[in-house]
Amino acid sequence: MESKKRLIIVEDNDLYRAALKELINAQAHLEVVAEASSGAEALRVAKEVPADLVLLDLRLPGGSGYAVLPELSGSVAAKILVLTILESDHTIRAALEAGADGYCFKDVGSQELIHAIETVLAGIRYVSRSGVNYPHERRRELRQACDFIVAWAYFNKSGSVAARMLNCSPAGCNFETTHPVAAGATLLIRLEGAAAGAGEAAPEYLRSNVVADVKWCQPRSRRFAVGAKYHCY
Repeated sequence: MESKKRLIIVEDNDLYRAALKELINAQAHLEVVAEASSGAEALRVAKEVPADLVLLDLRLPGGSGYAVLPELSGSVAAKILVLTILESDHTIRAALEAGADGYCFKDVGSQELIHAIETVLAGIRYVSRSGVNYPHERRRELRQACDFIVAWAYFNKSGSVAARMLNCSPAGCNFETTHPVAAGATLLIRLEGAAAGAGEAAPEYLRSNVVADVKWCQPRSRRFAVGAKYHCY
């Protein structure tokens, strides 16, 4: 029986890392053998734990994944697959030039993510195709209009800000708020008041207590329109 391929996950978001680990370990031929939540920890773990592939986020505390990539690729035999929300041609090119063997967007489905892992493990470079570019979406996605009060908060900070949900889909949502939101930030999105118990009145894809990454934030009169992609869907 062929042995399982060994993976290391480098991701600072505990919820996303746990979901990723569960997905990978559910595959008969893959297993997560170590985890890290910072660049420094990633370098230490990758050198101490033999692995076939490192899944590397680019946004890490204490330094970006770009700073880790050159040393990581030069000091371990494992392949490196970047897993990030950053979708620009510049970030893809920079990661590949820094030593990554592949580049995958976090908003891909589970099948595509496993395919990306298998492709890089096979020695073939993998790069995700351009994904969603709100408000000019290129990926087919059923969206539903809605108008619910929500609250959002930066995932690693206390406090929340009121907003209005404009529409939603299986993969993400758009909401309007009076406060600007940083692109690339991780948010916790929660339904408030009557919306939380909307029941049958709620659109099929309306979700609460969900972790999401901000894809874009655009000024709109005295408010800001925000597009967010859920971590897991």
